[in-house]
Amino acid sequence: MDRVSHNTHTTLSIRISTDGFCFCSYTANSPDTLRYHHYQTDCNIPLAANFDAAWSKCPFAGQERYKEVKVILATDSYTVLPAEYDNAEEHGTLYRSCFPDTPKENRIIANSLTAQGATILFSIDEVLYNRLRQIGDISIYASASILLGFIARKQPDERSYMLAFFHKGKTHMLAMNGSTLLLANSFASEHTHDQAFYLLSIWKEQQLSQQEDTLYLCGDKSVEEITPLLRQFICNIERLNPNELFRSNLLNRINEIPFDLQALLLCE
Repeated sequence: MDRVSHNTHTTLSIRISTDGFCFCSYTANSPDTLRYHHYQTDCNIPLAANFDAAWSKCPFAGQERYKEVKVILATDSYTVLPAEYDNAEEHGTLYRSCFPDTPKENRIIANSLTAQGATILFSIDEVLYNRLRQIGDISIYASASILLGFIARKQPDERSYMLAFFHKGKTHMLAMNGSTLLLANSFASEHTHDQAFYLLSIWKEQQLSQQEDTLYLCGDKSVEEITPLLRQFICNIERLNPNELFRSNLLNRINEIPFDLQALLLCE
């Protein structure tokens, strides 16, 4: 794998998931240059080997010099630490106490979210991590970190709200009070009523108002299916629609891009 240097304004973003790899090349001041490629993973081989295959198949990977390389790890195996209890020397112990089956060779990564007063801990396969390092200097984020940073920028006031991101049978939820993170959680379910039941349970548990607070929805077709059901219980529901976030001439290219990767592009 060739090493690239970072001398241009183009950013390479990579989304890693057990169901596929997404590559996106983007220049913030020239949005028409956006390029996207998806590679379906082979569940019979390790994730690092999948990445090698995906990299070799991506038509633009390694063909130019990148300003930055950003990686999203789509994982629901993460935990959140309040900033006042964040101690880098204890990250490994704390994370493995929450996820004791984590392979001992995995690398623990911390995303510090200063504005939200929290740190998100997650892990990545060490072999895959070393493969990524061969591309160049990289920044690795949990999907939850990207979503939290995005929604906090969109809704910076003191209101309480929740974000629900639906993608391929998984729901990722963030509950906020202004800039303060109340809850971050993920669960797997492909059934609309199950998704709605769990989401409404969290809404009630966090004492969010059915009349005053806002629920933001984003992601795949599950959003369209669940919205009418949720409107029976929550007055303020807003879908985060790419049509409102990207230029119209880019819509045909971003419709298939997972929302967390879209959010990363918008933060450029």
